[in-house]
Amino acid sequence: MKKRANFFRHLHPPMIRQRTLQPSSTLGLGIVCLTCFLVLVATGVTLLLYYMPYQEAAYDRILHIVTTLRYGRLIRNLHFLAANVLIVAAISHLARVFFMGSYQGRWLNWTYGLILLSLVFFSNYTGYILPWDQTSYWAIKVGSNLAAYIPGLGPSFKSFLLGGEDISQETLVRSLALHVSVLPFLWSILISLHLWRIRKDGGLAAPEDESTERLPSSPWLFRAELTAGLFTLSLLLSLAFFIDAPLSSRADPLHPPNPAKAPWYFVGIQEMVSYSATLGGVVIPVLIGVFLFFAPFLDRNRQAGIWFGRGRLTLNLLLGLILLSQVLMIVVGQWLRTKNWVFKFPW
Repeated sequence: MKKRANFFRHLHPPMIRQRTLQPSSTLGLGIVCLTCFLVLVATGVTLLLYYMPYQEAAYDRILHIVTTLRYGRLIRNLHFLAANVLIVAAISHLARVFFMGSYQGRWLNWTYGLILLSLVFFSNYTGYILPWDQTSYWAIKVGSNLAAYIPGLGPSFKSFLLGGEDISQETLVRSLALHVSVLPFLWSILISLHLWRIRKDGGLAAPEDESTERLPSSPWLFRAELTAGLFTLSLLLSLAFFIDAPLSSRADPLHPPNPAKAPWYFVGIQEMVSYSATLGGVVIPVLIGVFLFFAPFLDRNRQAGIWFGRGRLTLNLLLGLILLSQVLMIVVGQWLRTKNWVFKFPW
């Protein structure tokens, strides 16, 4: 027990600033992300015990899990909700760090965070096809076509994801292998590096001239983290009793839905591509990625840990516009596009 306690303390800096315990400083988003990841691991291992990666059996195994297996529906709902909450929480966490300038002097950890965000999307993508129902089949088909727009690597990357030129048995096996082995391995490495850098950097970023009383991490920070984790777990459990993970009819390659849409977290890119394949599928995503990667170098304000610092007004406005535009694209693509991708208000 003593070794476990020492290991847990080793993940945290010995002393923390009082502001670290204020909910407005971090919003608890890092712990929300970590809790969702742990829920995904626990529920994912359970689901894996009953899953079979074969075109003829995958859909039936999902039906077996949600209709016959005791607590199977609850476990699948938890897995689905944790995956989607993780996307929202990870983006919110990135925005929080950006708007507070907490990447100052921590470019390496900022880079780790960007890679982790990419893994969030990739993990959701590889898991989306596994039910092998009509919705996931055609969503992945659209998503893989969007991947083909990646500059230079697009066609090769699409072929790697699908295991060929189109969705097949190889796609299902490859998606499962990536989803349950390769990506969790990368997750473990990046999370370890991310937490190590936080400890190495002395915890939460703060202005250099801030002189406040410091408190020991144990028990104050541990209690705050436990509270945020339990709240997240309670929320996921509560939602899992009322929100079912979607499962449509069996995948039918001969009858595509109209319109066929990418997963909701990629439908914004699909919407942009509908206007211009080059701009929406290549130029804008690349520019957003480059902007986020080099933001710590573009920021000349060295005051970290302050919400919406005046010296970062331009950068904050740029990120705000990026986030709002992507939310708008997702809303339009997800709810305002009907047959043949025609724009139509729902009222």
